[in-house]
Amino acid sequence: MKNLTIKDIIILVFIVAVFVILLIESSKIGKDIKISDYANYDSKYTGAVNQISYIKISDYDIAQKYLADFVNTVQNNREEAYKLIDDYYKKKTFNNISDFNKKMDIINSKVFLDANIVSLSIKYNKKIKYFFIKDAAGNIFVFKEKNIMDYTVYLDATSVDL
Repeated sequence: MKNLTIKDIIILVFIVAVFVILLIESSKIGKDIKISDYANYDSKYTGAVNQISYIKISDYDIAQKYLADFVNTVQNNREEAYKLIDDYYKKKTFNNISDFNKKMDIINSKVFLDANIVSLSIKYNKKIKYFFIKDAAGNIFVFKEKNIMDYTVYLDATSVDL
């Protein structure tokens, strides 16, 4: 090492010191982090982390969802809509999917596509819940709910005894 000046030695010591400090600090990243460090991270969550908010969903809201889903399925995938028809009702009413398609073509209208409920009544039978829906087009639908979003559909309330 030729002719190192005091200035060169100070600069070299400074660079080594900075490198050592960065190395030590980078090894600490991720350690010693507490959940409380992030509790107030975003003010729109009002300091709550993983908070559960309960929402009351009415029977009308559920019925509206079922009707809208069924109408949407009828428009976009008739085979899937046919699968939603209750098997007992299917045997009594339709010979095959083409009979179902004919029925859907008959009731298909702008008012049907709006999927608005005019009247709703609910009947319970053991663990099964029936939603009797009349839409704005005058169509009657019965949704037989076994669990939430697990339902089958009847296209009238008179073809079979419920």
